[in-house]
Amino acid sequence: MPSPTLPLWFQRLPAELTRRLERAEAAAREARNETHAAQALELVAILAPRLPFDEAVDRYIEIMGLTGDEAEIVRTRALVLLSDPEVEDNLAGERHRGWSFDWRYATPLGALRYIRRHLRRNAEEDLWMELATARAEEALVRAHVEHALGFARLLGDEAPPTRGVSYYLNQLELPTARAHAVYQRALAQLAETYLPRLAKGGVKTQQSRTRV
Repeated sequence: MPSPTLPLWFQRLPAELTRRLERAEAAAREARNETHAAQALELVAILAPRLPFDEAVDRYIEIMGLTGDEAEIVRTRALVLLSDPEVEDNLAGERHRGWSFDWRYATPLGALRYIRRHLRRNAEEDLWMELATARAEEALVRAHVEHALGFARLLGDEAPPTRGVSYYLNQLELPTARAHAVYQRALAQLAETYLPRLAKGGVKTQQSRTRV
């Protein structure tokens, strides 16, 4: 995915720092893909009694709004993880739990019970999807915060830490809600370092290292 147009201040950075930031960006993209793949695998395990593995991966891609190259990368990574013999055996055991047919449903009354059970299953799956989405978003936000802070540290005295975080978000092109969560959490952690503190007796200690 091509990066957005680089800001003027970035173009003035030393060449070595630029290369380090590029490597950090590549590492952040890799971490995002790995996080998606791991979360997709978690959803596969949940849906194993009800859906084939590849369909469960597609459900993950759908609920997370992944498209294009990113969707294909995540699908490939998840399927590679699923090809691990130990993982496949564990999930196969889960999948077999959903294969038996209950003959109690082979009557008119049983059919009605089956319809009611099917509706409950749909409601249950809707809840699972909502919870799985929330868990995946949380994992992605944590990973992005870590890498955004890394950008701020790399820029050091070249730019304020808030600019480093903003630059990271622009380069990774996060969805709006996720970007907002990452920005707020990253700045909350930066505040512990850059905000001045009150010493004993109410005298402020100088702690901020922010350039303006």
